[in-house]
Amino acid sequence: MLEYAALMHDIGQLSLVDPVPAGATAVLPAAEQRRIALLGGAVVRQTGVDPRVAAIVERQADPHREQPLAARIVRVVNAYEEKSREGGPGGPLTALEELRLGTAGEYAPEVVEALARVLSRNTEGTREHGGRAWREPRTGLSDPARGWVTHG
Repeated sequence: MLEYAALMHDIGQLSLVDPVPAGATAVLPAAEQRRIALLGGAVVRQTGVDPRVAAIVERQADPHREQPLAARIVRVVNAYEEKSREGGPGGPLTALEELRLGTAGEYAPEVVEALARVLSRNTEGTREHGGRAWREPRTGLSDPARGWVTHG
């Protein structure tokens, strides 16, 4: 479920007349995020994918206390990816700090901290992954850990 929802999390943007600049929904007002999530859920429901995937896509813009775990994960990873891409040289660290500051309302604290643990494991020097060594620190989801799905 989580993988499909992660792959389809931004599909609601296809229904917009005016595209979101760089596809960055994390910076939009909550009501607009919610509208795009609902549009996305409607599109997903038409694909024949398990309806639970549509529910995750729809719920990603809900307050984190009301979201199922999969929607919390999609929201945090999406926001991290968008914020780290926009953050310049300090992008990944700045993005993580912004997510931590947002745990009071927008982002689930347990998911943000789980992301921080994954990122810290994957930025400590050379790592073996999938039969190959990472020679440079991994600082963003553009170099995803095994099992992580992202866009961009």
